[in-house]
Parts: sequence; C-alpha cells; structure tokens
Amino acid sequence: MWRDGRGSVVAMAAACLFLTACGDDVVVDEAKKAGRSAATFPAAAEDYFKGMDGGVELSRDEVIGRNNWLVWTAGNDRFWNEITRSAFGNFDLLKTVSSHPSLAFGRSNRFRELGLINEPCYQAPTKGANDKFGLWLDVRRKGDPACDAPDPFADANKYPGVKIGARGGAVPVGSYYGEATGVVGLRLFPNPDFDEKAKARWDADRYYTDPSYYNDKDLVRPYRVGMACGFCHVGPDPVRPPLDPENPTWDNLSGVVGAQYFWIDRIFGWNYGGEKDRKRWEENEKNYLIQLVHTSRPGALDTSLVSTDYINNPRTMNAVYALGARLGVAKQRGRETLAGGEVNNKQLPDYFDPPNTVFTPRVLKDGADSVGALGALNRVFINIGLFSEEWLRHFNPLFGGKPNTAIEIDVGRKNSSYWGRPRRRRPISRPIS
Repeated sequence: MWRDGRGSVVAMAAACLFLTACGDDVVVDEAKKAGRSAATFPAAAEDYFKGMDGGVELSRDEVIGRNNWLVWTAGNDRFWNEITRSAFGNFDLLKTVSSHPSLAFGRSNRFRELGLINEPCYQAPTKGANDKFGLWLDVRRKGDPACDAPDPFADANKYPGVKIGARGGAVPVGSYYGEATGVVGLRLFPNPDFDEKAKARWDADRYYTDPSYYNDKDLVRPYRVGMACGFCHVGPDPVRPPLDPENPTWDNLSGVVGAQYFWIDRIFGWNYGGEKDRKRWEENEKNYLIQLVHTSRPGALDTSLVSTDYINNPRTMNAVYALGARLGVAKQRGRETLAGGEVNNKQLPDYFDPPNTVFTPRVLKDGADSVGALGALNRVFINIGLFSEEWLRHFNPLFGGKPNTAIEIDVGRKNSSYWGRPRRRRPISRPIS
C-alpha cells in the first residue's frame, strides 16, 4: 500500500482473500529471517534479452535494469502463494503456467486464451508430465542453436536463493531469480512449505482434476510462482510482431509496450472452461471472484483491485514510451507537494526540489505517480507482492470491509532485505519515441 500526494491509497493488480491481521508486532521478510541482507542479492548483468525492442544497444547498467524488470520478483512468490491458498484454488499461477489436458489453455494457445506471452526457447511437455512432481510445465527446447545458451538467471550457484523451511531439504534452494516457467514475467521457485509431509500428500493428477483436492486451502504445492514487472508490460513488438503469436522470439517482443492482450478474468480465474467446457464456464459465472475480474475487458486492469478502494475501475494498460518527453512535461506542469512519510521516498534528482516538491509526468490513471516518477516505479514492487509479510497487515485484500492503512517506507527498509535490492536496481530505460 502506498499513499500518494493527494492522500489516496493506491495499489496494483492481484487477488486475495482474508489475509490481513493488522497489529503492532514487528515482522520481517523471509530473506531477513534467513539472515540474508540486500547486499547478498547482486544484480544480474547478462544481456540475455538482447533481441528485444529492436535489439537496441544498452549499457551495463541498462542491461541490469532490463533484467530487473523482466526476472526479478523480490520474494513475491510468497505473496502469490498466499493468494492461491486463501482463494481456495480459484486463482493459481502454477496452473496458469501448465499445459495439462484438463485446462482450457496451454503452451499451444496461451496467447489466444489468456493473452500471455510464451517465453522463447521453451515448449510444452511432449509426453505428459515432465516435472519430478508430475506437473505439466514447459521445458527448454533442444536442437535450436538460438536456444543453446541456458537461462543464466536460474544459476543457483551464482544467484543462490534463500534457504528457509524445506528449501535445501525436500526441495532444492534454487536461484533467487527462480527458474523460467515458459511464460514471460513469471518465475518458478521451490516452495519452502513443501516438507516431507506435504510431499507424501502431493498428487499431481488430483491437483489438475479433483476440485476437492485442489480447492483445499491447506494444499501445499511443490512450487511457488513469482511475478516480475515485465509480466504486465511485455507484449508483441508492434514494429516486429511474431508470425505466430504463440511462438515469438525475443526479437518479436517489446518490454515497454504493455500487456495489451491480457484476459485478466481468465488469468485470475483459471477454471473458466473456455471453448472446451461451456458448462464449466456457466457454473463459474456464479463465482464471485470470476464476476469481479470479469469486469476487466481484454487489455484492461483495475490497478486498485487488491487494495480495495471500493471503486471498480478497469483501465487500459500503459505503454512506457517517450520517457524523456513525458518528464519534460513534468517540469512544466507536474508539480506535486509531498507530505508525511512520502518525503522518505527516493526521487529523480533533476525532478525533485527538496524537501517536499516533486515534478511528475502524471501518466498513471489512478494518480499513483503523484509521489514522483521514481516513487511510482518503486511502488510497483510492493504492489506485486514485495514484503507481503507487512503489506497484508494493512488492509483486507479484495473484499475490504476495514480501513486501509499505509505502509511506512522506513519500516520496509528496516525489516525487508528484498526491499533494499530493487531500490538499488531499478529498471533503466532510454527514452523511446
């Protein structure tokens, strides 16, 4: 949660139920609990996405920024796992990245059915379940010279993940960038709650086919799925679109055009049935969660869906174009006065007049960037789950029914090791006209 210059509460997309328990107890994130500091999460500089956005040449810092945008999830796999558990299986990103025959979508039609971008160099499992836990997850394509180099971010030796709970026991620790899921912007992490007891209870076939099993809020899945900023921002490059939108290359994708084809109700309500099962769709239309997200038409999103501002206002996705020109307009007529804890936020030096005046382009429809362009950018990491241990204590997600309170920036800096990392490695982008 974040308060902007007008005092309104702003937050971004997600879906959740009954997670809040506000109080005065101090909480820390998983990384800090495991003894990790922000300094133990160095940023990746591999130029793995070089073909994107027309193959524009980037400096090392710009490459780091792009990697941060596309693969850094800041520990929010915990947040999305909590949403899955508390939504009783209605929302489940682990199903979103699957290709099981019972689903209305899979690798072959993920763009058409969900509006999601298939990650280049991956393919659906060819003989059913390929994963050691029986899941139908995408696999790295072999025999393609363009895909010979592995995903560098999944290197657990170079980027060691947070060892906590069952990580390092029943499941590996993995990388703090996770592994590719086959969907751009979603990363796969071993679930620290998947202990020997959970492993003994796990049944992959029932996970896909048995509602009494997968709707159980106490079901522990072997993986958690984290979300990077790029999940909502990568789309087909309008100048170099893919011939087959289900099989793009990095050259066909843009990191700034925005996810203009999202079907939010299908992503947040995986069990919609689709063309394969009209009866299931008709049944799910009676589901409150489906009804709520179904108000977002393709390419639209209510940016305060989780924060529950009691206003249902799905709007179009923003493209991150012409940053230089937008900031130029900010100097002319984008003056905002910060107050309270807002003054603790970091700002772009050229667009900040200490102690409390900021100049903002006012691009975001909900007014979120009235805290300044950099403040709004930092806010996104929280909105998609950064430091959910604290965040979820400040409001009742989705359903509301209680006053919202603001997260203090100083609390995040003090109690979250993941918090410090994105602040040091914000996306860096050249102005694009």
